Amino acid sequence: MSFHATATKVGNSTGLRLDAALYRDHPEFASGEYVVDVIAPGRLLISPNGPDEPMADEDADPMLGAFLAFMDQQMSSNPALFTPLDSAQSALIASLVEGIDADDDTEFPADFRIP
Repeated sequence: MSFHATATKVGNSTGLRLDAALYRDHPEFASGEYVVDVIAPGRLLISPNGPDEPMADEDADPMLGAFLAFMDQQMSSNPALFTPLDSAQSALIASLVEGIDADDDTEFPADFRIP
């Protein structure tokens, strides 16, 4: 569900004023401090960053964390959407990546785009 926000002056800064419906539906955002990541042009990821939240790993990928949290929520609320990986799917995946060397330490340039 999407919510509306409006940029507004707050003292010498600018803040986002969010619909009251957001706070009713998601009270975890009603107070506290947050980490804000720019994940793409025009896109923000806002996460609570308070004493009740797990310690943030500064090297962690915020998008991967958000995706895994989403998948965790979906698996809990909609388990019928998920099926185990079968041997045919596993073989297909293996054939697709056959011969590809992967190095976790590869650095990609800032302008790298997946074709």
